[in-house]
Amino acid sequence: MKTKYFFLVVFLFSFFANSAQDIGAPPKKPDIFAVDLLGFSSPILHRNFFGFSMDVKYYIKQKWGTGINFAATSKKVSTDYAVGAYEPDVIYFSFGWLNQYDFVQQDDVRLGVTLNNGFAIVNLRDRSETQIVYDEFGSTEVPVSKARNLFYTIEPGVTASFRVLKNNNFSDVYVTTQAKYRKVFGNPEFAKTKDFNGYFIGFGVSFIGLMD
Repeated sequence: MKTKYFFLVVFLFSFFANSAQDIGAPPKKPDIFAVDLLGFSSPILHRNFFGFSMDVKYYIKQKWGTGINFAATSKKVSTDYAVGAYEPDVIYFSFGWLNQYDFVQQDDVRLGVTLNNGFAIVNLRDRSETQIVYDEFGSTEVPVSKARNLFYTIEPGVTASFRVLKNNNFSDVYVTTQAKYRKVFGNPEFAKTKDFNGYFIGFGVSFIGLMD
C-alpha cells in the first residue's frame, strides 16, 4: 500500500510541476543538455540485478528537462520457468521517455522528481544452446532465446545531484543518486507480471550544462 501511495504522489507532483513557473525568481538561462551515467541495483524475478542506466535530457524550461532513458542488466538464474532451458540467464533492457522537474536548482545542488514512461524487454535464454547471428560486423554465436516478455513501464522517482567539478570549457560534473519504483504492465511468456515490479537505486555521475 505504501508503494502505491508513493507512486501516486510522485506521479501527480511530477505532472503538475512540469508546467509550474518560478515565482519571484529572476529569469536564468537553462542548462541545455544533461547526461546521467549510473550503475544501479534493482530486484527482478526476486533476485538482485546490477546494471547500467543512462539519461539524456534537454531542458525546455529552466527546471523542466525531457529526454530519453536506457537501462540494461543481465544475470544467470537457477530456474528456467518451465521453458526448457538447461543453463538459463535473463537479459533485461528498458528504454523510454523521461521527464524531470528540479524543485531545487542551485549551482552546487539539484533535487528533482522524475517520471519515466517506456518499455522493457526481458529475454530468457539458454546458454547450453547457441545460434549464429549475422550483422554488418560479421557473425556472432549467442545463446538461444527461450522466452521473451515485453512490458509497458512507468517509473516515478526522485533524484539528487551534487557538484564536484566546475568546468567553464565543457560541463559541470555532479555526483548523482536516483531512487525509483518500477511498475510494469503486460502478459509475460514466463514468470508473473508482479515479479518484474520493484525499486531502482542508482548512483553515478552527471554532466550538466553540455552545449550551454
